[in-house]
Amino acid sequence: MCGRTACNLKCETYCKATSYKDRKDTLYRQPEWHNEMNDNFEFKQSNNTAPTDVTPILVSGEEFVGYPSRILTPMVWGMIPPWHKGNFNNHGLSTNNCRIENITTSKLYSEPLTKGRRCIIVCEGFYEWKTTEGPGKKKPYFIYMPQKNGVSVYDTNAWESAQWSEQYGWCGPSLLQLAGIYNKWKSSDGEDVYSYSIITMESSKTFSQLHHRIPAVLENEQLIEDWLDTRRVSASQAISMLRPTDNLTWYEVSSIVNNSRNKSVDCNKPISKIVNKSSTFMTSWLSGKNKNSDNNDEDQMRKKPKK
Repeated sequence: MCGRTACNLKCETYCKATSYKDRKDTLYRQPEWHNEMNDNFEFKQSNNTAPTDVTPILVSGEEFVGYPSRILTPMVWGMIPPWHKGNFNNHGLSTNNCRIENITTSKLYSEPLTKGRRCIIVCEGFYEWKTTEGPGKKKPYFIYMPQKNGVSVYDTNAWESAQWSEQYGWCGPSLLQLAGIYNKWKSSDGEDVYSYSIITMESSKTFSQLHHRIPAVLENEQLIEDWLDTRRVSASQAISMLRPTDNLTWYEVSSIVNNSRNKSVDCNKPISKIVNKSSTFMTSWLSGKNKNSDNNDEDQMRKKPKK
């Protein structure tokens, strides 16, 4: 599953890091950043992004008249049911993840899938909690794409200072790109709000060491192109090409990430790289160690338990 991500880069960096070649092009191009579809929902950089937060989403511009081939736009994490009335974040359902096993029959997900509302969630990585010895004890880990030798995925400067050119494209660290679906919800004020869910599946043998569920990772440009090309690739074809990946790596991080209110730069650092561990522990303790923010149970159309 996926209940927390790191999205701590500038908008323009995400555009560079998701650059691509069109079929007829010899040079790389960047998706354009478009904020106007969710005017009142601004993306804010964070190493500890949680459901109901706003994150960068890659979509096909063909779904939006006049837009280029691919665009990046902010969307709310956790699909808002179209029948919901009230505030966008109080519909009472956990929809940050969508099970691939039920996607074609789900009341919430089947319609946007059929309508070609496929998207890609871009991030530096996501967090998962591994159960350890003892009741209720879990260790958080940061999961990300394998990087070139010497590149630290948590080093923001490595991302922001990386080179981009039309000839060679993006020369920086590798983003994690996850398959998802999105939908449009209309508020009582008549405002259109775009929101999304991440598709999950049974884990690969390797990743099952951490968790029995894994997000659907789009590992290469061909998968990315096919997932976004809803006119050429049907919904059934797109779903059938998703497989649990073994091409991920991870390390243990501090428990400060357990609380989604903690936005420290230390959230996605290996424990060994945190300079002042006592200060980090104190921050976690003062924040109340919010256990509810672990979000480690599968989130498919299930009511959240009352506190």
